[in-house]
Amino acid sequence: MDVTLLKKLQAFILIVLMIPLCASAGLFTKDIHVHMTNNLGVGTILYLHCLRNSKEMGHQQVPYNWTCQWKFEEERMEFSTLVCEANLKGAKQLKFVAYNQSEDLCRDSCGWKFTQHGAFQFENGEWIFRYTWRH
Repeated sequence: MDVTLLKKLQAFILIVLMIPLCASAGLFTKDIHVHMTNNLGVGTILYLHCLRNSKEMGHQQVPYNWTCQWKFEEERMEFSTLVCEANLKGAKQLKFVAYNQSEDLCRDSCGWKFTQHGAFQFENGEWIFRYTWRH
């Protein structure tokens, strides 16, 4: 066997063996945490439902002054979005993008809070108003 071909084969085998190690070390993925806090007022329950890349992420009922979390693994080779609906039973509602990989505003941890005025996102150390409730 040609020495050059043997070296290429060895390099190929090494690369194939390294891919699972790189994946398990988080080189191709990273954990994303999206936290949502209900600051709507005493006795008010916030209802949340989220989809990641059109895949069901579940429903949450968040009591006043509580926080829920969605956690998922983001593929670095794949474009990820987390789209959510928030509503107050029979009243206000809104649909919003809670995480967008292309904007990467919140890196690996996204903070949201909901008040009577709407939704705020935690960015660069401060709460930024993002969405108004629809009636």
